[in-house]
Amino acid sequence: MKTRILKNCTLTILEATLFAILFAGVASAVKAQSVTKNDSSSISVTEFYNEHKISTAKSGIHEYSFWGGYSFHSSNGVWGKTSGAKLSVLGLRYNRKLLKFPHNYLLKYVVEMNMHVQYQLSGERQTSPPTSISGFGLTPVGLQLNARQNQIVQPFFKSSTGFMYLSDPFPNELGTNFNFTLEAGVGLEVMITPNSFFTIGYKYHHMSNGQFGQINPGVDSNVFYGGITFY
Repeated sequence: MKTRILKNCTLTILEATLFAILFAGVASAVKAQSVTKNDSSSISVTEFYNEHKISTAKSGIHEYSFWGGYSFHSSNGVWGKTSGAKLSVLGLRYNRKLLKFPHNYLLKYVVEMNMHVQYQLSGERQTSPPTSISGFGLTPVGLQLNARQNQIVQPFFKSSTGFMYLSDPFPNELGTNFNFTLEAGVGLEVMITPNSFFTIGYKYHHMSNGQFGQINPGVDSNVFYGGITFY
């Protein structure tokens, strides 16, 4: 029992640390630029936020999108131990523009609702038929950093964490229906009209039960996705 609790705490700390890398890196770089040459004193987090925040009165700070993605295979990657799994996802996304940095960098808060998720698992044996498990998910904590804001093509880096609830325990009755997710990836936003853009991207998506099941093989998927956003 103590071992399981320790593993759960370790996974939670690891996910929080990985997610914080994006914001911490940006904050450190911009904070250094915000200090004048004649003043070596550091600025507080509140001062940093107030200096770079985007006013709620500004138009276009709220973005809404529909997207879909597919992973042709899973890999024995960083955490996952389940190979040969295919993943398809359809979802809705909300972005809120948070901070504007020098050199045309933009930080967004991102929340996604995965309306439909389906894993196609290959049989453990060649004679076993593939198993399909469907469900839904939510990633309430996400950050996206855009470069070249206000340009027609904007590259970005995104990371988020959340949960997924499946119709059946994953990968079998020894697992759990409820699982945690963590993902990080890159992509491009291409402006279509002054109030919309097309997104294409790739993300490394991890799902596991955090050692709450009798087994926790986890699955790491390489998801390619696209979507349309309006604001």
